[in-house]
Amino acid sequence: MATTQLTLNQTTLLGATTGTIACLLTPVTGKQLLLPNVTVAEVVAGNELVPAPEGSPEWKLGALRWRDQMIPVVAFEGLNGQGVPRECERVAIVSGISAQRDLPFYGIVVQGIPRLAKVKIAELEDLEGAATGPVEFLQVRYAGELAVIPDLDALEAHLLG
Repeated sequence: MATTQLTLNQTTLLGATTGTIACLLTPVTGKQLLLPNVTVAEVVAGNELVPAPEGSPEWKLGALRWRDQMIPVVAFEGLNGQGVPRECERVAIVSGISAQRDLPFYGIVVQGIPRLAKVKIAELEDLEGAATGPVEFLQVRYAGELAVIPDLDALEAHLLG
């Protein structure tokens, strides 16, 4: 199984060596993202989203004020060439991993409340043959459920591009 995305920082690396990583199963339209808990700073209401300027890509929904800063908000589905959700009730605030200085935080629209999962690496089933989108690193099965490990580097490259 590929582990590049699973070793996001020292805390996650420590989890990998002990065999357990605290993750969030985060619902987006039609799937759920498996994100290391340390990457999600908070889940907030999306009702104060400032729309993106005209001419922005469809996946770039706008910006949200969070902790006295404006952070960009994206639709994960749109970055994968799927339809952009119509509702923006909740936004997961994600800590930037690639270029923390240029993108310390950003938001991903979520379609529900993320759930905590203590993931044992040995319990992840790598679905090697499963098709992945441009910002999906790997599809896995965890505790009988399908999940996607997002490619946060690719997602952040889109935001910074």
